[in-house]
Amino acid sequence: MTAKAGRKPSTGRLSKAEARQRVIRAAFDTLRTEGYSGTSARAIAATGGFDQALVFYHFGSVNGLLLAALADSSATQLGSYEEALAAVTTPAQLLEVVSARFEHDMASGHVKVLAELVAASAADRELADAVGALVDPWLELTQRTIQRLLADTGLGTLIAPEQAAFAIVALFLGVELLVNLKGDATIAHALLRSTTRIATLFGGLLGGSVSS
Repeated sequence: MTAKAGRKPSTGRLSKAEARQRVIRAAFDTLRTEGYSGTSARAIAATGGFDQALVFYHFGSVNGLLLAALADSSATQLGSYEEALAAVTTPAQLLEVVSARFEHDMASGHVKVLAELVAASAADRELADAVGALVDPWLELTQRTIQRLLADTGLGTLIAPEQAAFAIVALFLGVELLVNLKGDATIAHALLRSTTRIATLFGGLLGGSVSS
């Protein structure tokens, strides 16, 4: 159902920006709880308590809205990681930050929403390209962090930061998606703890101080 030409769906007293954010939030919550197959314009509107025509008025399509919801969540999570990583100076500290953020990622629903759109992307090349573009900033942040950590170690020429960033993001996303599928983060937490201990043991070799 689309809005009639020249007629804006009613949003009460909300500003355009507020109405847009309300639709995004409803889409995020619906995708998180109902999955991709159950997330229609009607379902989103029911979650948010507004006219489903708002989906098309603000975003053009359901997929356009779902990508906006993922982008909004990703920007929030990325900002938190950037802030947390700013003070990191060793690989062990890096893993400690990642471990601390892991539970928040799962609880926020971001991983669930990402998993649903990744799965839907298998049959939709356009959607896959759009989801992939939202992962790029994570690759860039990881690469910058790796370059900074390796800058004074002499290992920068042995380890290509771009390749290392790709491997780390792929591993982390894979772990999050598998935890979402299994519904149990026990092994993931144990893996992060083990990896942190290994990074601490080899901290001197990697150019960082050994953290406790």
